This record gives sequence, C-alpha cells and structure tokens, in this order.
Amino acid sequence: MPVLRDLFRARQERRSRTRSMPPLTSRATAAGINVTPERALQVAAVFSSVRLLAETGSMLPVGMYERKGSARLPVSEHPLSPLLTYQANPTMEAGEFWAQVLGWMLIRGNVGVYVERSNGGLPVGLWPVSWTSVEPRRVPGTGELVYKITLDSDEWAPIREEGGLVRRENFLHFKAFGVDPIEGLSPIGMARQSVATGYAAASYIGSFFKRDASPGGLVSVPGKLDDAQYERLTRQWKDLHEGFDNAHGLALLEAGAKWEKTSLSPADAQFLEVYKLTRSEIAGIFGVPPHMIGDVERSTSWGSGIEQQSLGYVIYSLLPWLTRLERTAGRLIGDPSLYLKFNPDALLRGDTTQRFGAYAQAKQWGWMSTNEIRAKEDEPPVDGGDELLVPLNMQPLGSTAPPAQRALPGRQGRASESAETPSVEEMPAWITRHYEAISEFFAEQGERVLAALGVAPGASAEDLIDLTADNEELTEILFRLARGLTAQVGTATAAELGGTFVVEETTAALAASASSSAANINETTVEKLRSTIAFKDADADVRSEVRDMFDGMSESRARVLAEARVSQTSNFAGHEGAKQSGATTKTWRTWGSNPRKTHARADGQTVGIRESFKVGTREGRWPHDHRLGVDEIAGCTCRLQFNREDPDANT
Repeated sequence: MPVLRDLFRARQERRSRTRSMPPLTSRATAAGINVTPERALQVAAVFSSVRLLAETGSMLPVGMYERKGSARLPVSEHPLSPLLTYQANPTMEAGEFWAQVLGWMLIRGNVGVYVERSNGGLPVGLWPVSWTSVEPRRVPGTGELVYKITLDSDEWAPIREEGGLVRRENFLHFKAFGVDPIEGLSPIGMARQSVATGYAAASYIGSFFKRDASPGGLVSVPGKLDDAQYERLTRQWKDLHEGFDNAHGLALLEAGAKWEKTSLSPADAQFLEVYKLTRSEIAGIFGVPPHMIGDVERSTSWGSGIEQQSLGYVIYSLLPWLTRLERTAGRLIGDPSLYLKFNPDALLRGDTTQRFGAYAQAKQWGWMSTNEIRAKEDEPPVDGGDELLVPLNMQPLGSTAPPAQRALPGRQGRASESAETPSVEEMPAWITRHYEAISEFFAEQGERVLAALGVAPGASAEDLIDLTADNEELTEILFRLARGLTAQVGTATAAELGGTFVVEETTAALAASASSSAANINETTVEKLRSTIAFKDADADVRSEVRDMFDGMSESRARVLAEARVSQTSNFAGHEGAKQSGATTKTWRTWGSNPRKTHARADGQTVGIRESFKVGTREGRWPHDHRLGVDEIAGCTCRLQFNREDPDANT
C-alpha cells in the first residue's frame, strides 16, 4: 500500500506541475492582502483597465458574414445572428452580453456561456455563466470534454441537462491566454502581487489622510504632563486637527508648548511612488496603454496624435481579446463559410481631412463607391452613386490599353511593344489635386506671415518664414502627391509593355525631388516677400501687399507649379515603369502646335533607356528633367515613347 500511495502522490505532483495556475481564489500575498475579483476591482487601475476594454469592445458594431469566393456578405437569416448581434437572451441585449463576457475574461480568465436551444435544436438564447459555477470534466474512455454547471443562488440559466452536465455543443468557453489546454489564466490571479500592492497602497494612503492629525509639524511640551493634562491636550488636538478636513488648520498652543514643522517621512513618500508604479504595472497586465487609464506621467511611444494612439490601443490591446471572442463564437456557428466580426473602424475614424483623404483614394482606385462612402458617414445614397470608378489608364496586367485610353491623342496606332507617357491634359484630376494642395499651403503660409507681421512689423522676410519647417511641410505634401501619381503612371506604362511596376523602388528619387522642389519654391517665396516688403514703408501697406502677394500665389503660381510637378512626375514615372518592364529604348516626342526649336530638333531622337537625350546644349533623361535647366523645362509639353527594340531599328 505505501508503494501505491507513493505512486499516487508522484502522479499528483506531476499533474500539479503540468497544470496552469489555478483559477483565482482568495489567496494571500506578500502584501498581506487576499486578492479576490471584488477586491481587485476596488483598485482604480484594475477597474479602469477592465472597464475600458469591456466597454470599448461591447460598443463596436458586430455582425455575421458569409464568405462567397472573394465576396463577404452580411448574414441576417441565421438563427445565431440576432443572438450575437442584437439580443443574446430575453433579459440581456448583445452589447451587455459581450461586455459581461469580456469583463469576466479580464478578471478570471474564463467565462462560460450556456446555449439554450428550442425543441427543434435551434439556439434561442445565450446565457453567461460565472466560471466559479463551472467545472470542466473529461468523460472516461472517450476523453470528451463536458462541463459540470452548479449555479449559485443569485444565478439563473435554463439548463436542461440532467445533473448540469453540459456538452461542448451547448456551451461556449471563452478563455484568456493560458498554458493549460482547458482553462485560461486569470490576469489578476497571475499578477496578484501587483494587484495586492496597489490595493495596499490605496488603503494606506486613505488611512494616512484619515489618521493625519498634525498641522504639518510636532507639538512638544516642556516638562511632564499628568494624565488629565495629557488627555485634555490630546482630545483638544484631535478635535481641532484630526482628519482630512481639519488638516493644516490653525494650532493654538499653551503652557509653553511648541510646534515644529515636519515633512512627509521618506517611507510615506516612497509609498506614494509605489502606488503610482503599480498603476503602470497593472495597465501592462491588461495590455492597456497607461495614459488611457489616467496615468499621464509617462509618455507613450505610440505616436502623438489621437489617431495614432487609438490605432495602437485597438491593434495591441483590444483586437487580441476580440479575436478570441470571434474564434470561440465560430465554433458555435459550425460553418467555415460563416464567421462573426467585430468592426473597430469606429475607433479609428481620425480627423476629417485624413478620413476624407482615405475616402478619395478608395474611390479613385475603385474599391469603394460614392454610396458606400456616404453610408460610412451616415448619409443617404445618391443616384448613380453605386458605380465603381477606376483611373482612365488602369488595366489588367499584360493586357492592351482600354478603348478610351487608345483613343487619346498621340496614342493611335501604337504597337504593343511601345508605350507613351501621358500628357498633362490627360491628367486634369492630378493637376487639380496638386493645385489644391499647393494653394492651401500658400494660403496657410501667408496667414503665418501676416500673424508674424502683427507681432513684429519690422521683421525681415527671412524672419517671417521658417524655411526649415516650411520645407519639411511642403516636401511631405509634394512627396505624397508624387508617390500616388508615380504609382498610377508607372503601373499603367508597365502594363502597356506587359510588365510590372514597384513604386517602392522610386521612393528615394521621389523624396529627393520633392525636397529639392520644396526648397526652390520656398526660396522663391522668400525673395518675393523680400521685394514686397522693401517697397512699402507703412505697416498697413506692407500687410496689404503681403496679403495680395500670397493671394496671387494661391491662384496663379499654385496652378503653374501644379502643372509643372504633374508633368515632371509623370515623365519620371513613365520612364521608371518602362525601365522596370524591360524597355530597351526611349524616343523624344514633341506635343503641341508650337514647340520650341531645340525640342523640335530633338523630336524623334532615340536613345537607350538609361541614356540621356541631347536637347540644345543640355542633356536630360526625360522632359522636365532638372538636368535640362529652367530654360528647357519651362512650358515644355514634350513626351516620351518607350520601345522594346534596338535603337538602330527606330527611325
């Protein structure tokens, strides 16, 4: 028998070593605090973290969808759809259901949901069950997992199974991260020491203020007091100064008593620091950024904008929990083509400019229609708003150009072994986009200059314009526009030649071009501003002239710059698209009724794809190449033709 007992004990020890941390119960800690869920929620950081995750998760739109090929269609007829998205059971709507499920997962690491079924076997209700009322069991012989449910007196669920033994098809087990195949780990149970320390710190601070009976110092009395005097002085002091409301009040002293000022003891001061530290630790336990539960003493590295911080919270804090909910619910659905989906887009809306910019890009590239965009903004549909639009020169990879593109001037009769850069006239949308962005930059720059003039009327042009900041801002604007235009033109050119285009390979060149253009534009603005200020003496005249100057720049100069940038970028993009697609040569083509003489002489000149054209006394790789100089770039309407043939064969 001793051998059997030893064998049994060894088996139990091996089992205890391989099992995960036991479910959360009242367990003592080094701080002398028994951590329970109720007590843990009294710690502000725990309550804030649990509430934040549970409420943001439950507030999100949730729906059932069906996969049909590449399409994702909403499902409303499935019997589980209303339970998971609208009303979980007759006493609990879906939002409250998900909040309770998330809350229990965050506190205990596990939560059960009993599936009530009709006589026909269809699910008609989902009832959350506290994990303390659940005992997972294995059926001997088969290993099937069943759940023994014993409801507490304050719980109710329509459990029909005899003895409360519920099979998996009628029970959803939502669990947190864990190393046990059956149960998840309780975040609070695993970090009970930090939670207990936070609870003890909060309790100590509260009792510290309650017990604080000093006006900020100590009272000393010469000689020895008898019992009556001691009791009188103690009672008087407590009545006048004990408690938070009486702290630091006026102290009346008699019989030679003296008051000496004291400061907070090092131990008390350190305890306050411990309390602050536990907030950050508890936030880390739940994966919540500290600043979102009120701990703003430490900066976040997730970005400075609200959108960046919200994105970090959704991706790294909330989505892991939502994914667990979706996967567990998918087991109940039982059909691989159907799935549950929480939509966190409401938390990532961003500001108006960023949101509308994303809509514009989605509409331009044909994956959102006008009415789909309006639906996201809760606006009614419009006639014709369901049509998907694509750029004119977009086409399937390897195909010839679409009819509308082949009909453009200068493209009739082109062989499939050649392609041509688009003219500025073919891209009015890109010109408008550049014009609006540059015009807005000039307008804002003008407002900054006028505001600076109001503060320092006699300032110089160099003092009024921060070239470093304005160059960075304009570079970012020009680079973003150039990258989008390059992706479109480069892809279209490559497609005409039967190849592919990788816009990332042009990033460095685009950034350098945007930086150079921004510096030239702003240096010209400083020169114009210097001239404008120099000819006016009165402050009012200076402000009026400066306003007129920037108004003119926002109109005429912005339009000229927009056309130049579009022409320069489209030629560069076409050149890069052709080069990546294996084009061997390129031909200079004039376009327009009255080309300049040097360009007319260059018309038809064919060189290798990596070589330069000779235009006048200069050499350049494409029209509007900065190597040609300002005189050869200004007003240029020339284009390039790209070929897959030997230079000597093209005449």
